[in-house]
Amino acid sequence: MQNNNYQNQNDVFPSYPEQYPNQYPPQVQMQQQQPYLDNNIYVGQPINQQQQFGNQQYLQQPYIIQGPVEISTPIYASAEGMRFPIQIKCQFCQQVGITKIQNRIGDGTICASILVLLLCWPLFWLPCCLEDCQDRIHLCQSCGKVVGKKKYEVC
Repeated sequence: MQNNNYQNQNDVFPSYPEQYPNQYPPQVQMQQQQPYLDNNIYVGQPINQQQQFGNQQYLQQPYIIQGPVEISTPIYASAEGMRFPIQIKCQFCQQVGITKIQNRIGDGTICASILVLLLCWPLFWLPCCLEDCQDRIHLCQSCGKVVGKKKYEVC
């Protein structure tokens, strides 16, 4: 009986050829577009251009862009009141580096826990587990001393 069912299944599914010619559509080559040039952005050597605004003529010297532009991040003396790691010059060891952050339970965390206890008592422990509800202590990476604090405030 099973053999008969197996033969019926073969009749239901058509057989496919083993190779599929022209399986993928032909690839179309894209034409390379010309780069967008803005006449208001000056690149290269300066060109003396005269422009007239009203009755006055101005000699305009375009900007010269020759190399990479360096952007420096500010170096702070203290991380007091900062929420995220920042680059500081340590007041103790005089090393420049990015602070490490430790989260600690503080007065604001306890107040938030009491507030949650009054509103929804099963979740009173939640502010003690959330990093956003804790005080942040900034430490120097070189010497490990405290260089700033950010206290959590409920409101």
